[in-house]
Amino acid sequence: MLFDGLVYVQYSADVPNCLDDQLSETDKILLRAISFNVRNNLSRNAFAELPQIWPDVKIPSLRKIKARLAFLAGLSFQYYDCCIESCMAYTGPLSGLQECMHCGTSRLDEYGKPRRQFGYLPMESRLVLLYRHRSTAEKMFYRANYALGEGTDVADVFDGTNYKTLCTTNVVVDGHDIGYKFFCDPHDIALGLSTDGFAPWRRRKKTAWPIILYNYNLPPDERFRKENIIPLCVIPGPKKPKDFDSFLWPAVEELLRLAIGVPAFDGRTASSFSLRAYLILVSGDMPAVSMVMHMKGHNGLRPCRMCTIRGLRIPHSKNPAHYVPLDRHHHPLVRDNPEAFTARYDPAALPLRTHVTFLS
Repeated sequence: MLFDGLVYVQYSADVPNCLDDQLSETDKILLRAISFNVRNNLSRNAFAELPQIWPDVKIPSLRKIKARLAFLAGLSFQYYDCCIESCMAYTGPLSGLQECMHCGTSRLDEYGKPRRQFGYLPMESRLVLLYRHRSTAEKMFYRANYALGEGTDVADVFDGTNYKTLCTTNVVVDGHDIGYKFFCDPHDIALGLSTDGFAPWRRRKKTAWPIILYNYNLPPDERFRKENIIPLCVIPGPKKPKDFDSFLWPAVEELLRLAIGVPAFDGRTASSFSLRAYLILVSGDMPAVSMVMHMKGHNGLRPCRMCTIRGLRIPHSKNPAHYVPLDRHHHPLVRDNPEAFTARYDPAALPLRTHVTFLS
């Protein structure tokens, strides 16, 4: 889980014996301490007082514990340059640019150093670790053991058309058919991505945008718990990103590798396998989804992400907001120009968007 910029794994009594034997007593104390800190959401000052409460137990500073835990887990951030206003990140095809293509600000300061960076924490190593832990590995087979619903019955995300279609579709990476279908292996992981903007301070003029993953292989009552959420990065702000794809580039690169498969170890059966993971769902509120899908926001002329219903301005008002009534034949614009506007929309037969119109 994400805690002060680092990822932590909980240490408990059910750690596999092979791992438990490799840990020194000092490391076990450190893991218990940080696990206690995370579970109880202690502040830095409260954690710093623990050595005074238990003077016989030598508990290092939180900074030293974080460094040791990062070493034990083998996890480290990847840092990428980004616009000082968070318009875009200098990744992929944009990595060679020296100024923001949206606001024109310089990438580097007068000393030749990046003016701003964002840290990305790779998902690959963390997904591999889920299967090394015996009890967690058993929970990871919820998806493989799930009985798909019949007809239109939906009890979980796996009853949706998207997942069922993927299960009968071959995986294609960079135009090459890999030769197997999505989720053909019980170990395959179904992921969901979510993002949203939040204001770190009371004055809500500055926002940051975390990007997180949900692990749908876990049972529904566990997949959304704080300790099971997989954070990837935080777009630092202070403004909403104008090129969200550039911040998502490191995650897309990882997902392409995971579609092919990476070496992993199953702690239940003590055997090796090729771990694959696929993104099946992207979620968020309307502003977040419009940013991800490069659509206009909820105040746009055609604000719906599902259909192309057209919004109208409030008659005789200076308010620039649009609204989308189904029956609009009394609206002045529709009444004066009936050929250019649809007078009524049938809620059961709305003009739906297609894959081609999304791309255009």
